[in-house]
Amino acid sequence: MLHLKRTSKLILSSFLLCALLPACDKKEEKKDDKAEEKSEADKELEERLAAKKAERAAEEKAVADKAAAIKALATLPEELPKDIETACAGVATAQDEFMQKHYDGEGLTRWNEAKEMQLGMVKTGCVKAGSIEIAACQIVAMGAAPADYKKDLPDILGACIETYGAGAGDAAAPPAQ
Repeated sequence: MLHLKRTSKLILSSFLLCALLPACDKKEEKKDDKAEEKSEADKELEERLAAKKAERAAEEKAVADKAAAIKALATLPEELPKDIETACAGVATAQDEFMQKHYDGEGLTRWNEAKEMQLGMVKTGCVKAGSIEIAACQIVAMGAAPADYKKDLPDILGACIETYGAGAGDAAAPPAQ
C-alpha cells in the first residue's frame, strides 16, 4: 500500500507538472514581449545618452584645443626689451591695442573710460613681477591673438606667466576684466 501511495503521488505530481509547464511558458512569452518593448525604449535612451556623451566630448575637445592654441601664443619675440619699465609699458600698450582691436560699442566705451586705471594696475603688477620674459611674451601673445579670443585675455596673459614665470606667481597677472 505504501508503494501505491507513492506511485499515485508521483503520477499526480507528473500531471501537475505537465499542466503547469505550458502555463509557465506562456508567462515567459509575455515577459519576452515586454522585454522587447523595453529594449526599444532602452535603445532610444542609449542613443540619447550616446549623443550627449559625444556632445560633451566634442565640447571638451574644443576647450582643450583652445587652451592649446592659447598656450601656443605664449612665445618670446626675437629681441627682448632692455629693461622692465620698457617691457611693462609695452604690456600696457599691447593690452590697450588688444581692447581697441577686439571690442566695439559699449564694451569699448567702458574700456576707454576705465583704461587709465586698468593700465596703471597692469604696469604696477608687471614691474612687481620683475620678469622681462613674461612681459615680452604677453606683448607678443596679445598682438597675435585672434578676434574670437577676445574674452580669453586673462588666459592669454596667464599662459605667458605659466610658461616663463618660474616662480613669478600671480603678481604679474593683470586684474580680471
